[in-house]
Amino acid sequence: MSDWRTNPRQGRSQFLPLLDEIKQRLALGETIKMIFESYPNLKISYPQFTRYIKKYCAAETYKTVSKKTDDINESKEDVAKETSRITIRNPADLRKLRNQSIDLEELKNSLGDENESSDS
Repeated sequence: MSDWRTNPRQGRSQFLPLLDEIKQRLALGETIKMIFESYPNLKISYPQFTRYIKKYCAAETYKTVSKKTDDINESKEDVAKETSRITIRNPADLRKLRNQSIDLEELKNSLGDENESSDS
């Protein structure tokens, strides 16, 4: 496609008839590079070929991946429910938390005890 002024945008019309065969070969485990090299008459560049693969062939794989992430999100929600954290529902609760005094000596002592036990 180096002569893009005289033959513009013909790559997709060359790629789409091969789409079913390419999907089968990807399912069998062939790499994109191997598939691209097996079509020497295909007059598109390798980067364009990979873009078409992502656009037309990878849609099925993304659907299965999203199902897995939904399961992960559900498990994260379960963990969040199990942990007891203070939920802030309005700005007044946030002001109360900000105005609470913190005993820095107690905080240092509690952190110091943990660090000392890990050193020995």
